[in-house]
Amino acid sequence: MNKNTLSVLADRIKSFPPLPSIVTQVLKITSDPESSSRDLLKVIRPDQSLATAILKMANSTFFGLTRTVSSLEQALTVLGYTETRNLVLAKSVFSSFKGMKNSGTFDVRKFWEHSFLCGIAAKIISPEAGETANELFVAGLIHDIGKLVILIAMPEKFEQIIKASPTGYRTFQAEQSIIDLTHDQVGMNLLKRWMFPNSLTTAAGFHHTPGKAAGEHVLFPLMVHIADLLAHSIESTGNDQPDPEIEEALFNTALFEQCGSHGLRWDDSVIRGFQVELKREKEEEAGVLAILMS
Repeated sequence: MNKNTLSVLADRIKSFPPLPSIVTQVLKITSDPESSSRDLLKVIRPDQSLATAILKMANSTFFGLTRTVSSLEQALTVLGYTETRNLVLAKSVFSSFKGMKNSGTFDVRKFWEHSFLCGIAAKIISPEAGETANELFVAGLIHDIGKLVILIAMPEKFEQIIKASPTGYRTFQAEQSIIDLTHDQVGMNLLKRWMFPNSLTTAAGFHHTPGKAAGEHVLFPLMVHIADLLAHSIESTGNDQPDPEIEEALFNTALFEQCGSHGLRWDDSVIRGFQVELKREKEEEAGVLAILMS
């Protein structure tokens, strides 16, 4: 590994400001069994932007709530700790990179659209693994965050990477070739600095190499890997001509076997069904992406 590249990226991650104290407080409260929704309300209510976003998302169909909520207090009660934490983490990541502009051939808006689509795909396939749907949504949403760190730290190298991987799917290989480091590793290091839950840091760090993940959250990288492939497959079929490399990766016997080893059913019919569902969800949930980006 190029020591200079590693040093530049490590220094850049260290220079990233910590997430706002409100995020740290929310993480602390939601991990404390002695806390209550009132504690969350006290922390979140002063931040009008975050409070408004949570209320809007709580009233979206995305979270599957059965009744309309009219106040932040109601939203926190109905959503519960885990969902509130997920919303806060998702919004905080978007806010941390809100000022980023397009660079060369890299379109920031398309980056977030892909990230959101991956998040939706992860949420859709979550029942297969018996994992929390909206936690997997956040895992998919932030899986490529390391790309933004590389862009900020090494813009010229990043431009070379993008030119070598125009569809976005091949970025991983281009990074290995050009900087000898990959965005999944970079993203995991940033999320660890931000003290994100292990499930999310593991998902980001191994979403291209899920077989290397270990510990209690080994399914998260595999589910995000699959979700990433599904998202790319939907994006590549805009002209009804699927990218053959993505199709090969998605309908790969080794992937089928890997899923089977975890008790997941994964075959052609399952994949086609998820693709249809993902296309529908992409249109129906566009409003949630607008809330996150606001």
